[in-house]
Amino acid sequence: MPGLQDTPRPEIDRLISFSEALSRIGVSRSTAYRHIADGQMPQPVKIGALTFFSERELQTWIAEKLAARVMRGANV
Repeated sequence: MPGLQDTPRPEIDRLISFSEALSRIGVSRSTAYRHIADGQMPQPVKIGALTFFSERELQTWIAEKLAARVMRGANV
């Protein structure tokens, strides 16, 4: 019977605060809310009155934006 160390573990995601997310992407709170409403940014997670983002989803979103920028530059 395999031991626990042989069992693959899912990557752990963590929640980051709205303020932390804003500092990572460099936009204002109102711009972030507009992008969320337009579906252009990952949906936040509400816990009570607090708002968080999945760190993994936010990092993926940033990577997609950077990749799109590179692709647009390659097509020029």
